[in-house]
Amino acid sequence: MNREIKCRARDKVREEYLYSDKFPSMWQFFKELEHRGIRHFETEWFTGLYDKNGKAIYEGDKVKEYRVPLGCGSKEKWEELSREVLRVASVVWDNEELTYSVKDTRIGVLNGWGNLEVIGNIWENPELMENV
Repeated sequence: MNREIKCRARDKVREEYLYSDKFPSMWQFFKELEHRGIRHFETEWFTGLYDKNGKAIYEGDKVKEYRVPLGCGSKEKWEELSREVLRVASVVWDNEELTYSVKDTRIGVLNGWGNLEVIGNIWENPELMENV
């Protein structure tokens, strides 16, 4: 198994992100946090998956889950049904299942269909979770 290990750190004071993949190693990434004087940060890990547009999915991201139409007959009907948004939810780590999930569904199962789209994250877009 060859999983890409990367994360992002949200500076709770400046309210901005720093991404580990911009540094040669994780050690240098965390040293940079220290160098910048960032003491209060939230670390969000990369899930190892990408959304339908090729964007990396991190813990704390908000995603749209689209319908996955099966056996719908025509290409036109499939395209129409696949635009239907089933829900908007946050990506979280599930300690019981030891996997990332969107609400109560394992993200690997959902993303296997390519039906997730990153639309924001829990810090920068809290309004996305209203009425969900």
